[in-house]
Amino acid sequence: MADEFWNKIYDKLIDNYELLKLICFDTSNQDLLSWVNPNHELKVRCNRFLKFGTITDKDGLINEILTYAKSNNPLRRIILLTWVNKNQSSMAFFSQAGNAASIEKLKKGEFGNISKVRILSLIDPREGSFKLYKDILEEADKKAKEEEELKNNKKEEIQQLELSNAEIEAALHSKEIISSPATNNGAYSGNFNEVVYEELQKIKAALEILEDVNKKLKTENKELRNEQNKRKTEITNYSIKLESKVNENKKLSSELAKEKDLNSSLSTQLKYAKDELAAKPAPTISESEINDLRHRLDEALKENKELNKTLNNKEASLNRIKEENDELRSKLQNSTNQSNLVSNLQKKLNELQSKNNSKTQAVAGQIVTKARFDNTYGEKSGKKCWLFVSVTGELHYLDLNEVPKNLSVPEEYMLATFDDKKLTELQSLEAERKELLGTIQLDNDKALFICDDESFPIYQDVTEKWNGRPARGVWLPELEDREAGIYKLDILPDTAKLNKTQPKSSKKSPDKDKNKTEKQTKFKGQKVIVFGGDRVGLEYEKALNNSGLSAKWFSGFSLLSEISLGFGKPDLMIIVTKQLSHALLRELNAYAEKHSIPVAYSTRRGITSVLEIAANSLS
Repeated sequence: MADEFWNKIYDKLIDNYELLKLICFDTSNQDLLSWVNPNHELKVRCNRFLKFGTITDKDGLINEILTYAKSNNPLRRIILLTWVNKNQSSMAFFSQAGNAASIEKLKKGEFGNISKVRILSLIDPREGSFKLYKDILEEADKKAKEEEELKNNKKEEIQQLELSNAEIEAALHSKEIISSPATNNGAYSGNFNEVVYEELQKIKAALEILEDVNKKLKTENKELRNEQNKRKTEITNYSIKLESKVNENKKLSSELAKEKDLNSSLSTQLKYAKDELAAKPAPTISESEINDLRHRLDEALKENKELNKTLNNKEASLNRIKEENDELRSKLQNSTNQSNLVSNLQKKLNELQSKNNSKTQAVAGQIVTKARFDNTYGEKSGKKCWLFVSVTGELHYLDLNEVPKNLSVPEEYMLATFDDKKLTELQSLEAERKELLGTIQLDNDKALFICDDESFPIYQDVTEKWNGRPARGVWLPELEDREAGIYKLDILPDTAKLNKTQPKSSKKSPDKDKNKTEKQTKFKGQKVIVFGGDRVGLEYEKALNNSGLSAKWFSGFSLLSEISLGFGKPDLMIIVTKQLSHALLRELNAYAEKHSIPVAYSTRRGITSVLEIAANSLS
């Protein structure tokens, strides 16, 4: 969902030449050359700004690149995506909750310098973020202006010092004349005392100016020494941190090499087993047995195909870890993000090590129905369980508590991992599998699942009491004899009311609609929490608070364990299903059911829709 959202944003941004120009000036010379060299036409146009493969005029080169990019859409996209991919630490600001803490981090430069903040201000699609960036950029421009004025003042002081030195030399010259009156042709022709007095006054003024300048220079010299000592301390601390990160990186590289050796050993064992099996003589069997074996072989080939897909996924995971390790080496200068990267890589390595245990057995198949454990399962005998049938016809009994609700889907092909007959992992093999939010609609004998103005057939028994109820459904694509549709329904709690009559979009200004709704709806201080709808975000809080509610908004991509609700049990929880992760949705439903919190759902993220839901739910 997040990738689709950003792709639409990027499609609009590639025509923003102000943004592309800022990105080019924030891009290294190496990346600029990587855009020019492969393009013969562009390289010919830029040769006058290059000498022996290096850039001699960066401003001229960038202007030529931008002029060429106006008629070259792929180059504009490369310019934008290169900056986005190489500035993930800056782009991480969009995944932060829009609170005072994240804004303070942005001001302190934890998401990049002022040039990167200026670029983020043009990329950020969230409503209401304009004023935030405006304040930060105005403060930075003001500071830059003050620094420029300080430099100019220093230049004036230096010029004044030079002028003062000239006056001192002139005064000293006059002193020589005074001390040797015999050489002064006019000393005896005029008033000699007046000449002496005038020259002494010049000497006094020059000495006063020199004394003031010396005081300023001493003060500045002291400040520069203090700043130099501070920088030395920072460099020492950073060197220690950098050495620590390099050691951690070496450790990760060593563990990754061990993982590769283990995978190579497993591949060798598999090849040996295949050769040994091929060396055995074929037994004499009947025609029916041959047909049965052919059928089993076809099923085994299907299972092997799925297992190869899983193996490729593991190999892709190893490649991804290598890429992240390389990225870690290139980002060692950012000490704040290093600890998180190392921790994530360590976690993924541990997961891969546990999955590569030679005692485990991976089986591809389907959950068929509920059954009961047989007598070989001891205390579990007779208790209800799921019956899992592999593609080769092998039966497995799975404990109901070990199978997540969203994975107990008939017709879905899954990969079950067993360790001594105990289920350790269950994952879907359906690449196009989707979990959708919508409502159930019964039309005569036909059951439909309505989701975002689309309808899908439901291949599960549906009762009359479910008609109109909000639910979460699992959609599976068409496969062999299986039709595409909903094969698993999870009815949401009774307190959930999915907004069905949302107002259609109009040409009226959103601000006018918001003000109109706020004037019509007034509350009495009830407490409301809103999750999701990140593109609107903090505007929910403003609109709900202005209507008399005590509201709080949280991002749809947070984890409930990381969120502190902060003001007790709410009177209503509103879930905006746009820009909301399924993991958070499951946590919210469980939390609301446990604490008896009323829940309302909105399939649209407009402020007017959320206000209308609050009015209907709290009335």
